[in-house]
Amino acid sequence: MKKIVCFMVALFAFVLLNVPFGRMAEAATVAVVPIDINVDKVARATDLSGYYWDMIVERFQYPEYELMDDEKVSAILPDEGLKSFSKESLMGVAEKASAEIVVAMRITEVKEMPKSFLREPAVQCIMKGELATFNKITGKYYYKNIYYNEQIEEVLTVRNDWQQMAFADFLRRGINRTLEDNKKKK
Repeated sequence: MKKIVCFMVALFAFVLLNVPFGRMAEAATVAVVPIDINVDKVARATDLSGYYWDMIVERFQYPEYELMDDEKVSAILPDEGLKSFSKESLMGVAEKASAEIVVAMRITEVKEMPKSFLREPAVQCIMKGELATFNKITGKYYYKNIYYNEQIEEVLTVRNDWQQMAFADFLRRGINRTLEDNKKKK
């Protein structure tokens, strides 16, 4: 009898330690608008598209967030894509998709121009575009007109990928600014 009581106490303790008593928060649904890249003015469009999806998947992990299927989001959008990244258009996407968070990005131009008149050969790096995010939970809207213009030594372009670093910086900041209050509201 003593063994049965000890077993029951151990089983009860195991259940108490492993079963959460509080209500689990639901995962926030995220609608990611496919990136719009002007392929005529962006040489590495497929690379930037890959960086975009890699960062989105890395940032929106399952227990907290649930990514919507690309086809479902694309079906909601007009054939020509989002013309405007205004708060109203992102709210419309959120309503149609039943999503709490919407992320949209457009890259219109990426170019490198050599600057050889300097002492050391340099490259002027230019990236233009738009980034917009909307969080329905917090009501927070973030819009950034992307304009990256930096001059770096040509030697540094061999060792690092300035396009990936600049792109990742803009996208990471935009997502973080939209989500910064998300944990407080949940």
